[in-house]
Amino acid sequence: MVRRSIAAAAISLFFAAGGQSLAQTASPAPAPAGAPASSVAARGAKMIERLCGAPVRAASGRYADRLAERLSLNDGQKALLKAWQDARQKAREDARATLCSPKPDLSTFAGRLDWRGKRLATQLASFTAERPKLEAFYASLDEKQKAAWDEARSRREERRSRRR
Repeated sequence: MVRRSIAAAAISLFFAAGGQSLAQTASPAPAPAGAPASSVAARGAKMIERLCGAPVRAASGRYADRLAERLSLNDGQKALLKAWQDARQKAREDARATLCSPKPDLSTFAGRLDWRGKRLATQLASFTAERPKLEAFYASLDEKQKAAWDEARSRREERRSRRR
């Protein structure tokens, strides 16, 4: 799953970087059939406001508590879990700062391509920043805990796929 995400991000970055020179001469993207042209920009503006307007939510301590209980973590493992969560929270805050300054112009094709490339680069940077902490936490688990972790993650993915 992680390899697939990295590969997708790298491929998207490649095409986004290569497509920027072509995109600069392109005209704005047409609106979907039946929608006014301004609705495309309005939809993008709502997304940007949702992302940039509200403060980044702090990581929920309930998740860590439930995970610690489910996996029967010892104190050392709990410290590694906290380090991972702190790295994740910092990565989220850094991503928001990067993506929201300056606010992107989504009214043009070039602007949307630039935004997508910036977003993918930021996602990759966030993943790179938090990965060592997650790997350290996972490596600290014994085989029984790893099996419980993997089972919980697969159930979570199933729930997500049903929602879509």
